[in-house]
Amino acid sequence: MTTLTIRDFPEEAHAALKLLAARRGGRRSVEGFARNILVEVATRQLSSTPGFGDQLVAIGRQMHSDLSAAGEHLSNEDIDALFKRSDESDEPVSFE
Repeated sequence: MTTLTIRDFPEEAHAALKLLAARRGGRRSVEGFARNILVEVATRQLSSTPGFGDQLVAIGRQMHSDLSAAGEHLSNEDIDALFKRSDESDEPVSFE
């Protein structure tokens, strides 16, 4: 096992960890509780599925790739038109 030393850890954070360890960790020490948190967060970050934004980017890239393969091209105006509602005006909204 590896040892990790955390220097200059704020006393308030240590007190909060101690309280959380007592409430949620059962009889675990602050060190054991903090270790479990760090392991859980680190492994979740490595094994998590892509977030919603990453999924949207992947869909956009796939759509661009498919259109390019078909010899098609969408301009910025074409894309804007896809998201414009029929009752929408080109004029900016006035709140006055």
